Amino acid sequence: MKIICKYRSMATSIGMIKNGDIVDLPDAEVAKIAKMKPLAIEILPELPIETPIAEPKKAPIKRKASVKKDVKLIN
Repeated sequence: MKIICKYRSMATSIGMIKNGDIVDLPDAEVAKIAKMKPLAIEILPELPIETPIAEPKKAPIKRKASVKKDVKLIN
């Protein structure tokens, strides 16, 4: 279950989490924390995972080659 931490820092089974961290904890641990410190966490809703949309590739910039007519080649 995904939660967001509202305390300055808190020790969990995955380690220390700080204010504003979003972590995925087991349901039993979330229930225990919510019972002991109800203001410490905010339970986030389970959202379906969306696949990222591929951005269209940009066409390369067409550059004209500058040709100097008055340049002499050195052999």
